[in-house]
Amino acid sequence: MGILLSEGSTCFHVPYGPAITDGSLEARFIDLKAHPDMIPVLPPCVGWPETQELLRQVNKAQSPFMSLAADQSYAEGPDSHRPVILVSFVSLCFAEISHNTKEFLSDLVISLQQQMDVLLQDVSDILNHTLDLEIVLEIQPTQFHHHQLQGWSLTVMIVASGQEHHIVRGTWGYAIHALMDGLQTYSPLENEHPLT
Repeated sequence: MGILLSEGSTCFHVPYGPAITDGSLEARFIDLKAHPDMIPVLPPCVGWPETQELLRQVNKAQSPFMSLAADQSYAEGPDSHRPVILVSFVSLCFAEISHNTKEFLSDLVISLQQQMDVLLQDVSDILNHTLDLEIVLEIQPTQFHHHQLQGWSLTVMIVASGQEHHIVRGTWGYAIHALMDGLQTYSPLENEHPLT
C-alpha cells in the first residue's frame, strides 16, 4: 500500500470534449454542484453506491469542492496472486474557481496524503494485513473555459487488487472512504472555506 504524489503536465480542460449528440452522459461535463440530482443516473454511479456517496459529499452545497470527472472499472490483474484489479479516478477542484492555484491544490494533496495514510494504516492494523492498494494524488494544470482561467485540479487514482471481485471492491471502498474522510478533515467546518 502506498500513496504517491504526482504533478501532471497535460492540461485538463473543463468543460471537456464536445457533448455527444445521442444524449449520452458519457463524455460531457456536468456541474454536479448545481445539479446533484444527476448523480444517481451518471454511468459511473449506476450500481456503484460508493461513487455516488463520494460525489454527493464532494458536491454538497456546503462543501468547498466540486467534482470534474469520475469513473471506475474492473480489469484483469497483473498476476495469479492478484487476478482482479479495480481502477478508479475522481477529479476535483475548489468550487471557488479562483482558489484553484498550484499552492492551494498542493496543500490539499499533502493534507489528503497524511489523512488517508493514517486512516488506511488503521484499517490494515484492524484487518491484520496490508491493503493491496495503490493511490496517486496528481495535481494537473487545468483550463476552466467558462471562467477563462488557467488553474489546477486534483485527480485521485485508486487501484485495488486481489483474488476476488468482492474482496477487491471492499478494499477499494476503504480507500474511497479514506478519501471522503480526508476531504472532510481538510474542511471540518462545513460553512467555512479553509482558504478564507
